[in-house]
Amino acid sequence: MALSPARMIRYGAVALDIAFAPVGGAIVGHLLDLYFHTDPYLTLVMFLLGVGGGFYRLIRMLSQDRNEI
Repeated sequence: MALSPARMIRYGAVALDIAFAPVGGAIVGHLLDLYFHTDPYLTLVMFLLGVGGGFYRLIRMLSQDRNEI
């Protein structure tokens, strides 16, 4: 089964979401920790929210692909 270029681009976008969402969450959490002096709690919370958001996007995209078949 060959992948179409559009599907490969969608998979690449999801891979970037999985990679960058936790990093972005950790950066935002760290900045919030510096502002509120709550080191390291907000960093951890925002990182975990980023991980959850990345996997949510992956599951949503896979379910859409499954419905297209």
